Amino acid sequence: MLENFFKPARQAAPPGRDAFLAAGRLALAKHDYRVASRSFQDGLKAFPDDPDLWQGLAAAFLNGDRAQLLAHAAKALETNPRHVPTLLLLAEHEIDTEEYAAAADRLAEVLQINPRQPEALALQAVLAALRNDEAAAAAHRLQALATWQHNTNVDHLIGRKLSQKYRFADGATAQRRALELDPEFTPARIQLAEDLLRLGRESEGWVLAAKAHEDDAYDVTAFNLTTLHDRLGGFTTLSSPHFRLRMAAAEAPVYGDRALALLERAHARLTARYGLQLDEPVTVEIYPDPKDFAVRTFGMPGNPGYLGVCFGPVFTVNSPASSSANWESVLWHEFTHVITLTLTRNRMPRWLSEGISVYEEGQARPEWGRLMSLNYRDRILDGKLLPLSRMSAAFLQAKDGEDLQFAYYQSSLVVQYLVARHGFEKLAAVLRALGDGLQLNEALTREVAPIDELDGGFVRFARDEAEKLGGDFDLRRPETGGVRGWVARLHPRNYSLGLQEARDLMEKKDWAAARTRLTGLTAGGLYLPGDDNAYLLLARVCRELGDPAGEQAALTTIAGHEADELPAVTRLLELADRAQDWDAAVRWCEAWLAINPLAPTPWRALLAAHEHRGDRTAAVAAGRVLVRLDPPDAAAVHYRIACQVRPLDTEDARRHLLQALEEAPRFRATYEMLVSLPER
Repeated sequence: MLENFFKPARQAAPPGRDAFLAAGRLALAKHDYRVASRSFQDGLKAFPDDPDLWQGLAAAFLNGDRAQLLAHAAKALETNPRHVPTLLLLAEHEIDTEEYAAAADRLAEVLQINPRQPEALALQAVLAALRNDEAAAAAHRLQALATWQHNTNVDHLIGRKLSQKYRFADGATAQRRALELDPEFTPARIQLAEDLLRLGRESEGWVLAAKAHEDDAYDVTAFNLTTLHDRLGGFTTLSSPHFRLRMAAAEAPVYGDRALALLERAHARLTARYGLQLDEPVTVEIYPDPKDFAVRTFGMPGNPGYLGVCFGPVFTVNSPASSSANWESVLWHEFTHVITLTLTRNRMPRWLSEGISVYEEGQARPEWGRLMSLNYRDRILDGKLLPLSRMSAAFLQAKDGEDLQFAYYQSSLVVQYLVARHGFEKLAAVLRALGDGLQLNEALTREVAPIDELDGGFVRFARDEAEKLGGDFDLRRPETGGVRGWVARLHPRNYSLGLQEARDLMEKKDWAAARTRLTGLTAGGLYLPGDDNAYLLLARVCRELGDPAGEQAALTTIAGHEADELPAVTRLLELADRAQDWDAAVRWCEAWLAINPLAPTPWRALLAAHEHRGDRTAAVAAGRVLVRLDPPDAAAVHYRIACQVRPLDTEDARRHLLQALEEAPRFRATYEMLVSLPER
């Protein structure tokens, strides 16, 4: 279509404006946003004042860079301030960013132009549904269908927006209504397939995805889903009482049981803590390929930066094969979402769900939590902290990765505030109220305190936390301009100046003086992550001075505060091995495996540590995983397993000895043990 019909029209002299528009809209319908963007941009070169082309270009960024969307939409409205497609697009954007009042005003503007505009009425139905006003939602839907009762776009639009708000069951219901009007309406079939897959209803979901791809081989989302389904054929499913864990067949024997054990601990702790019973097993999917994770999660590859995403009864995570995060904390975080989304029936803002998940990470293991950094402290004291009532904007208006990470931190700080000042039961009551249909501000006011009071209380709490962070250190940055920077440079206890002095001494290789300076910075227990971490410097200085005890102490502090600091963990394991401290070696092996269980080194060290500790069962378990990672000395590993398992199970020992001989037929010690075993 693009090549045979639209391309000649675009290349004609003069070019056909409708060809650019039709090609771009076709690409949008097929979810090919790159082709759509290119087509609209080409059209604007020939027709720079065309609002339809500007609106189409803006729409190409609805699932991408929202700043681009707003800029292109503004160009469309410059040309035509009453351009209905652009006003509708902006209303969608405002719904997505939870600016519901602005969206309502925008839709009212559209309805002044055309009181029967179906998409505007459908979006009014969405707004009513989001405030849990079912009667108003139904009334707006009927109004949207009044001019054409078989308009499938009405229910499709309603369902799509509800699903984007994680109301997948309601979204699926809307798509089924659209398909009742037209059983061959492919966009509704694709969206319904995604909704059902996110609800864990996989059999029907995959059938619908295959049917959609069969009907429309050019739709990107349908193609991606069917391709993913084929790849999932190589996955393994493990089960426990409360979970179904789907993961790559090569990874399942390595850490699948560890993952299930962790999830069961999370289930036991969090269901009891929140007073919730989950009626069905939770489906967890771990993807070694980030592209497959993105397709399963978002419908198409891209969207980097996500470690995991929870839909309610299903959550997906990236495998340790493609992530350097602590995968155990990620699983705990995502399962917490299962709890909160179930309690609220998926009726909660993202910031609150994320805040609780981050908070519960820290409650489970202190090193899993998020720490206040100097950057976060500066943002809080500079007035960049959002009040509780506007916390949704923290995620929705984040401009870069630092803003996004601060959004997570702010959200968790709100939860800390609510629990510290009002008690955990109040927080749980808010979640139950959301599930009953209250809006967040209503739930907070009813269960905790008036919103204005909470806004002020939270800001004071956050400022108190920021101001007490440094103890008697001055944490102002000397490079800051004005009076603040001048005062910082004069303060005798300025932390940043002390850290820079230590770096200067290290540059001069004056290790003893550097240790003295760094010891002063760390003596009070102040811990700052990132570039301001004095313990990282202290560990290096102690290593240069040949002080393993000092180095170990500094690195242990790091590992005790940040669970994904792999360099600290690997060095601690090395020190424990040298000291033949086998209990410490086990500890640091476990910490390494919580970050990367696919690395052979920690399994090898764990095997050795358990051998020295005399724990045969644990040694055998570590050895069996190690041989699955295809080590170069597989024969020796099989032999060591046989040595450990022989007193427990002679037949198992025999099997490992035979496997050792398969790898190394001249392995003499293996023959000697084999002939010493009792005959069968």
